[in-house]
Amino acid sequence: PAKTAVGYDLQSGSLRVAWSGDFLAFDARRYGIVSAPSIAGTVSFLCSSPSWGLAPVHYHGMYQHGRRVVLSYQVDDAHVLESPGASKVPGSLAISRTLEISPHKNPLVLTLLDRVNQITTGTDVAQGTWKGKTTRLLVLAPGIQPVAVKDAIVLDLPPSDKTLRIKVCYSPADEKTTVAERREAELPAEDLQALSRPGKSLWPAQLASPGILGKEEGPYQVDTIKVPFDNPYKALMFIAGHDFYSNGVLVACTMHGDIWTVSGLDEKLESVRWRRFATGLHQSMGVRIVDDKLYVLGRDQITHLEDRDGDGEADWYENFNNDGQTSVGGHDFASCLETDPEGNFYYIRAHEGVVRVSADGTSHESIATGFRNPVGLGVGPGGVVTAAPQEGTWTPKSCIIEIRQGGFYGFGGPQVTPKRPLGYDPPLCWMPRLQDNSSGGQVWVTSDRWGPFQGQMLHLSYGQCALLVVMREEIGERSQAGTLKLPYLFKSGVMRGRFNPQDGQLYLTGLKGWQTLAADDGCLQRVRYTGKVVNLPMKLKVTSNGLAITFTDPLDEKTASDPDNYAVDWWNYRYSKEYGSKDYRVSNPRQPGREEVYIETARLLADRRTVVLELEEIQPVMQMQISFSIRSEAGVPIKQTIYNTINVVPGSN
Repeated sequence: PAKTAVGYDLQSGSLRVAWSGDFLAFDARRYGIVSAPSIAGTVSFLCSSPSWGLAPVHYHGMYQHGRRVVLSYQVDDAHVLESPGASKVPGSLAISRTLEISPHKNPLVLTLLDRVNQITTGTDVAQGTWKGKTTRLLVLAPGIQPVAVKDAIVLDLPPSDKTLRIKVCYSPADEKTTVAERREAELPAEDLQALSRPGKSLWPAQLASPGILGKEEGPYQVDTIKVPFDNPYKALMFIAGHDFYSNGVLVACTMHGDIWTVSGLDEKLESVRWRRFATGLHQSMGVRIVDDKLYVLGRDQITHLEDRDGDGEADWYENFNNDGQTSVGGHDFASCLETDPEGNFYYIRAHEGVVRVSADGTSHESIATGFRNPVGLGVGPGGVVTAAPQEGTWTPKSCIIEIRQGGFYGFGGPQVTPKRPLGYDPPLCWMPRLQDNSSGGQVWVTSDRWGPFQGQMLHLSYGQCALLVVMREEIGERSQAGTLKLPYLFKSGVMRGRFNPQDGQLYLTGLKGWQTLAADDGCLQRVRYTGKVVNLPMKLKVTSNGLAITFTDPLDEKTASDPDNYAVDWWNYRYSKEYGSKDYRVSNPRQPGREEVYIETARLLADRRTVVLELEEIQPVMQMQISFSIRSEAGVPIKQTIYNTINVVPGSN
């Protein structure tokens, strides 16, 4: 038959729209990801009312059987399976929907069409007119007939101790096929239990994509796993998240709704294979694998994907939780998918903030708000939750925020309370534009095979395509941090990081869409530890009169103890409705600029790795810059800059 399509409202179990011809039209802006698509074909009919009236509905998920799908949902005390289909009558434009309704004690009413006039009904046929188009309905179910209720055509379904199978055919009333011919040609309602079992594979191709090993001479090398941009499905490869099964197979999701498995991630990357695992998700931007079960975050819900027959493709798309509220807003993405030690899931969205979903998927709550267009989140092995909004209005610069229950982090304007005198809760640390102009997520080093940073947080810069080490410290109930950018440029705007349980190395994925240094639409790259000396700062602590910086490896005492080899500047930002902020002097908040902080002494401690800087002045400040040019004990130059935030000075009131 000609191309036909239908659209469902899954929260109410309703068939809302049907159309023929072209499928969807996408806005070309930002690669089609900031505007909802529109129907490209000709609408056949609309149904505005919830199909099941006021009865409670819960969507369970979708079975895939080859190119057929079966929806599973609960209506009151009835379990319903439903599968749309297209007519088999030559030249017809008919659409069918088959329903299998379990035994139920409460009566049900199913609305087939509404907002129609000129309604006529018969034993098994009815028709109604909408905007000059008359749609004919044929109901194939013994003893059940369509009836007119005001401007709608409905089916009354009384209590039943048997499973009901119903097939409804929608076709134009002016089609050449008569009612009798269609009745004779249509097959009876299918067995949806059979269709809910796995069917034929759709995407058996395994796409060879060997990797390129990095040639950096330092402690880390960046390996590139080629992304199959040229694939048989013409799928866009804007990669927005990934995670690993226990056997080292990687699962990646794309912004445009595809899920891929990537195998062969061994030392040499010579036999890497990509295979499409699932498709049709709504802007999938987070993947989490828990006990080898795969969960994917979309704009609409968290979906548990299951391959029940082991053929390498998902055939059960389970609704794990769809309590989040979305919209067609251009920045209303749901991003990241993380879990804490108790198994709770976390994601972030602009209007919902940081969301926690219970480990069993039954509860959903917003735990913190006030984030501008966020796409970055992280959860540490100890349960520390972090997030990163985007610089702009009421967000003076990029920052990493350590989440507190009930926290408010500024976007939308001040909310002053006795416990929140600034009108917002201060972040863990701020970052100037050259450090990070657009933030991704955070990942904690959980591997003991990735050098000296085990247990520390890493931050990903989407805008700078960069990886940063985060040096976090706790002082009482407060926390603060500094960041150090590592000298690697990734192929796309990296947002997600995971450690492979097999090789213990860090894998990063990213995409482009907004302002970024990205060269490619998407990337999958590995940051591999070579075992060489690292020679980088790894800890930063604020003291009562200065700073203590601990390095990964021993330092040269002469250069490390010379205060002239260090420079410290500081400044504040202005929290306002203006886009971003200038730098403002600490001594005069109204005057733009930065100020130098005099370093009185530099002292290398007995561990030969920690330098203590005594400063002329120390106080809370939004942004500090610590630059240094020293040498390691072996004479290797170390020239770096740390950007940090001081929220509290030890010993101060």
